[in-house]
Amino acid sequence: MRLVCHRRAFLLAAAGGAALPALARARDADVPYVPTPPEVVEGMLDMAGLKPGERLIDLGSGDGRIPMAAVRRGASALGVEIDSDLVARARAKARFQGLEGRVHFVRDDLFTVSLRDADVVTLYLLPNINERLKPKLLSEMKPGARVVSHAFDMGDWPPEQHREVSEKHVYLWTIPAIAGGAWRLTRSDGSTATLAIEQRYSRVSGTLDGRAIRDAQLAGAALSFTSDGVPYRGIVGDRTIVGDAWRAERID
Repeated sequence: MRLVCHRRAFLLAAAGGAALPALARARDADVPYVPTPPEVVEGMLDMAGLKPGERLIDLGSGDGRIPMAAVRRGASALGVEIDSDLVARARAKARFQGLEGRVHFVRDDLFTVSLRDADVVTLYLLPNINERLKPKLLSEMKPGARVVSHAFDMGDWPPEQHREVSEKHVYLWTIPAIAGGAWRLTRSDGSTATLAIEQRYSRVSGTLDGRAIRDAQLAGAALSFTSDGVPYRGIVGDRTIVGDAWRAERID
């Protein structure tokens, strides 16, 4: 539980310090229903790199076209929609198209539904809703999971990709692991060093024994940097970073 709280606190701070209980009062009913064009649906799934067997959650799913397109690609999908008429319409379309049992639709608040098992979350909301969702996305989704938004970005969280599909804007983000903080790094030869990392979303910088690291990158849980000409690559966990010839443990 302590590790979960650490991740949540760090990412809430990165997202501006908003508190999720307050967010739950905002309803996706505040977002008018405007269908996403079919070509944009496919462009969003292409940008997400959705793979067979992955789990997609569409927040504000409307008539269900994004989740149904996802299951046609071999994924499982959940549509979350506050409008009961739209939920009924989506379920009826899934039955008609022979997708019942492969895709599910629920009437729920997009701020309270769990995103913990999502590999991809898709959005077509409004800028203020995206901003208020940002802490939830960062704190609940696992490192390496992807977020794709039609039309609107995430404010100060820069997208990794931005494309135009049929003259519509589509944005992609990857959920970062929590690399920020102080780490005790141990190399395979037994030597040790202190790694200090500063993090803002996926942007990282820092020092190794007080000397600036270079070419630092964080992609999901994959961290890489160079120090004194030596490349370091590792996978960030809750309390460790594991590399091929080194390992780091978080310093509380």
